[in-house]
Amino acid sequence: MAKTPLANGPAIAAYIAAASQRSLPPEVADMARLCLADWLGVAIGAADEPAGRIVREVAAGWHSEGHSTILFGAAAAAPFAALANGTLAHCLDFDDTYVRAITHTSAPVWAATLALGEEIGANEAAMLSAFVTGFETAARIGSGLGEAVTTRGWHGTGVFGRLGAAAAASALLRLNEQQALHALGAAATQTSGLVASFGTMAKPFHAGRAAMDGIVAAQLAANGFTAATGLFEPGGGLDTALVQDRTVTFAPLDLAGWRILENSFKPYAACHLTHPAVDAAHALALSANERGAIASVRAEIGALAQQITGGKSGMPATPLEGKFDLKYCIALGLHGRAVSAADFCEPWRPDAAVCATAGKVESVVSAERGFASARLTVEFADGRHEAADVPVAKGHPGNPMDWDDMHEKFDALAAPRLGQRGDALFALVREFGRGDVFAEIRSIVARL
Repeated sequence: MAKTPLANGPAIAAYIAAASQRSLPPEVADMARLCLADWLGVAIGAADEPAGRIVREVAAGWHSEGHSTILFGAAAAAPFAALANGTLAHCLDFDDTYVRAITHTSAPVWAATLALGEEIGANEAAMLSAFVTGFETAARIGSGLGEAVTTRGWHGTGVFGRLGAAAAASALLRLNEQQALHALGAAATQTSGLVASFGTMAKPFHAGRAAMDGIVAAQLAANGFTAATGLFEPGGGLDTALVQDRTVTFAPLDLAGWRILENSFKPYAACHLTHPAVDAAHALALSANERGAIASVRAEIGALAQQITGGKSGMPATPLEGKFDLKYCIALGLHGRAVSAADFCEPWRPDAAVCATAGKVESVVSAERGFASARLTVEFADGRHEAADVPVAKGHPGNPMDWDDMHEKFDALAAPRLGQRGDALFALVREFGRGDVFAEIRSIVARL
């Protein structure tokens, strides 16, 4: 007789509780390491970002006792280290995205995993397993809801990333099924993060708070704290709060396979929704004379890309605004710029020629375009047209970044701070969970 499937909440709680007994396939463990390399790179590269500095300074002012490393700061209690590091990892908006949940997953989940793992003395294998458990939890709960949640004004990282952080922390603390379910409930009731905050310091703060709240939720549950346990069922409370017209609700969770293998990494330091169009701009490879002769640029993009990035002016007032301005990002690409962190830094002096090109860009929604695709058509003053079509942007499944690509990205971000130690750090991350390298990683980052 077939077993009756568990409801969503008990199923994911059982999945979390079984983390210490679960064996990770080599490709899954390697993807988790790739996520860690990306996380460290973007966090180190954000050293001078005001949002990260302010959160770090405030956390230091709390004078908490703890042994968890704050990047570019002193040690602190795990929740506060997670807050500071999670914020830092999202400051550049250069971190990975799980597209089906539209969530920057590693920023909060690795921040929570490392901070709590360091505090309780967990080994690397346990931290790697906890991270994967957190990633899979965020991905499973968020799959299918990401776009609906985002279009209604919620930031998926503040919603699903918080649940992933709670799951990772629960796995590290070895909570049982009932405790893990209460930890998820405690995290879910703190759901937050507004799309309206994009382009401000509050957006990376969403990731930091998600990491912090996930740890606190698991610690509370470990000590007997209880919360609502039916929030993850169809119509159970979380989905109907986020999508109040109930056109999208939770489906029965499918825990087969590995969603982390579908993760996406960013080659550009801007909103992921701009990347397909930037790829297209680079593919056109316009000469200086051609750039000067541009009459108009038509960008065919997906509906969500238009909602979040397409309505901007092309004249961003700050670097943060520039990361979410499709017209400006396209113009950077057309001018041969890398669209790297160096293109979005203070003091903010955008190139007049780039801004002039941005003013010629028009974006339109195409039903044929989704999160990872775009088409760009440039018309020149002489009436000539050139077009580039990108079916799958670089970094997405189907056109992924590999370890060589990640090394190039990591080096550009970390070398200014670490020099040759950056290569040593990257090599250590590739071995995380296979040996005893965390002490060496910690030694390098402690000297940032």
